[in-house]
Amino acid sequence: MAREYSKKYPGVYAVKGSKSTTYGIDYVRHTSDGKMHVQKIIKGCTSEKEADKIRSIEMADASRDLLNRKYDIKSSANVIPFKKAVNLYEKWAESNKKSYYVERFKYPILCKAFESKLLSDITPAHIERYKTDRAKEVHKKTVNQELVLLRQIYSKCIEWKEYAGENPTLLVKNFKIPKDKKPGSLTPAEVAAIMRQIVHPVERDMVIFAYNSGWRISEIRKLKWDDVNLKEGVAWIMDGKNSDNARIVLNKQALDVIKHQPHKGDYVFCKHNGEPYKTCLNSVIKSAAERAEVPLPPRKKWHLFRRTWATMMHQLGYDIATIQEQGNWKDPSMPLWYGDSMRDKDKRRRVNRIPKLKA
Repeated sequence: MAREYSKKYPGVYAVKGSKSTTYGIDYVRHTSDGKMHVQKIIKGCTSEKEADKIRSIEMADASRDLLNRKYDIKSSANVIPFKKAVNLYEKWAESNKKSYYVERFKYPILCKAFESKLLSDITPAHIERYKTDRAKEVHKKTVNQELVLLRQIYSKCIEWKEYAGENPTLLVKNFKIPKDKKPGSLTPAEVAAIMRQIVHPVERDMVIFAYNSGWRISEIRKLKWDDVNLKEGVAWIMDGKNSDNARIVLNKQALDVIKHQPHKGDYVFCKHNGEPYKTCLNSVIKSAAERAEVPLPPRKKWHLFRRTWATMMHQLGYDIATIQEQGNWKDPSMPLWYGDSMRDKDKRRRVNRIPKLKA
């Protein structure tokens, strides 16, 4: 829809829709990085006069910032554009956060939502509006992840002395999401059936190792010969998901798998050229399960072996502390959540052992 600029109020324009007219403002804002062209619709604005008032306030803020920097006047809140704050955070996250390669797709979404704003411009009301509008497009879990990222951007900018104002994200709560059902696991027979359908020896060995250790796929892929002590029967998880190194005792089957791997490079499970094995193993497991006619529970296919391992540890009577340590979990509730103590038919068999009352 075409913009119609006001003749009475410079920099104010109207966009006429089929049902209503919206008003926007247009001006140039001076920042520490140079000039920034601001052009945006003012939500809730009902007249040119009201839009002009908002434009005047924003331009006054910009002029005040310019004078503060010119005469080195200390401001109560550092003036930093939201987009610059995101760029600073992204550069830091690339080197410091393991989740960066998943998280990086959220930066453009946040920038689009809060474009042309300073960190100090954004209020809890803005964030609540974003939260509500965004939930109409994606799952509430995704919105919560984006809110967490927004909080981190503010926190880091405060920590880096780039921004000295309030953190409005602290006044906005995440959506409450009910916990899902148990994610499910496999029986030893089902794992064996899947394994028999995997032809590649390295992939098959990785399945055996996962079943016997409960390690995450990322931990298995990064396992190096330097991190293994076959004499002591242990292996180290280096720089794991929790950012901690963990010494893990391995059972005989897991150790045998490691012993049988040829030394082609630094990594235990590797290709012929010594590079770590990074084939899409979720697809491998899915295809093998289909051939074996084994129905898989939902969620990540490879993580099934971790859940199956936790389930077996429960069934064997291990205490939660041991399962947590061996599974390298930070939160003790996770092994409880992952582990199916037993399936319905096993529960039924055990509850039927309760002695009958004599009449």
